[in-house]
Amino acid sequence: MEIVVRRRDDVTILDVAGRIAGSDSLDLKRAIDAQIEIAAGNIAKIVLNLERVRIVDSFGLGVIVAAYTSIQRNGGRIALLNVGGNIKNLIVMAKLMTIFDRYDNEDEAVASFQ
Repeated sequence: MEIVVRRRDDVTILDVAGRIAGSDSLDLKRAIDAQIEIAAGNIAKIVLNLERVRIVDSFGLGVIVAAYTSIQRNGGRIALLNVGGNIKNLIVMAKLMTIFDRYDNEDEAVASFQ
């Protein structure tokens, strides 16, 4: 898995490529945890860009849900960008559609934090 971290205004965007599955998911967890720690005194605002993610399994979805919970508990928010069919189907089957804010456009995702 490859994760590129970049910022737009006060929003952190994690561009994820590859698989969010099995032990690879821990790389994503570490990247998200690092951004929460960096935000320390501030509110974490994170966009997960999933455009180049090929597959997400239940373990990977669990990492994303845990990140959502951790960020929300600290007053922050996480949004999903470019959720493809495979990932969308998994989110629907897990009945998580109403939990995650999903966007198809990066400008809209970033603006949603304002």
